[in-house]
Amino acid sequence: MNLLPFIKQLDHQPNATRRALIAEQLNELNVSYIEQPYATGTNLVVNLGRAGRKIGVGTHFDRVTDSGGANDNGSAIAVALDIIRRHQESGSAAGVRVFFFDEEETGLKGSQAYVAQHGTQDLVGLLNLELVGMGDKLALWPVEAARQGPLLSAFEATARRQHVGVSRFGQLVTNTADHVSFRSAGLADAFTITCITDQDVAVAQRYFEAMTQQAPLPALYELLVQAPLFRHYHQPTDTYEKLSEAALAMTSVAVWDTIQTMQ
Repeated sequence: MNLLPFIKQLDHQPNATRRALIAEQLNELNVSYIEQPYATGTNLVVNLGRAGRKIGVGTHFDRVTDSGGANDNGSAIAVALDIIRRHQESGSAAGVRVFFFDEEETGLKGSQAYVAQHGTQDLVGLLNLELVGMGDKLALWPVEAARQGPLLSAFEATARRQHVGVSRFGQLVTNTADHVSFRSAGLADAFTITCITDQDVAVAQRYFEAMTQQAPLPALYELLVQAPLFRHYHQPTDTYEKLSEAALAMTSVAVWDTIQTMQ
């Protein structure tokens, strides 16, 4: 299934329109969803399978003002919809909860509203998706070398079985994403997945070295945009044609196969 045509529909659209386009896709898949309104926004939540405890798959649909919003985070939305499609077509009984959060870009408000109302007790863990449309490897963050968890171990084993490079990063420039809300609410086995390239890793190493040397902000920015991952990050140029079907498919298969192994 090609995912780029759907991401194209999301490019530069207002957040309310992006949410409506997700709902339209869910209706086409004949999947029920819950709207969770809160003070300043509305999340969409999809429950799949019969298991009482669910594996969370996280995305956010809001975009930074003026950004195209394709890799951040249309790519994740498309992969999450593909996970739902795979679940429907397979008839799987695996327990999955897919989140489409509002207002991640303005302080993780959507995910914070979810955990404040529902907690995390019925979740096994969270695979949070951010910027998954470019690259040929998977970065897991913030995941220190000593961190453990059944979902983390299953995802790493699945990726390696598929001959996909997967690496842990204590930090990927920023540690802010919707996994933070879940960890703060007590769900330890929660982390974010991002697609990267070797060039991204090399630039990140130089970036953190420059940070330790207290390089000025303009110099840090010049370094950052040398990474393909961040070249269009939060820019009007973050549009669908920069993305790769191969990266989207790689992420979708890794997430889906991990869910299957956790049944």
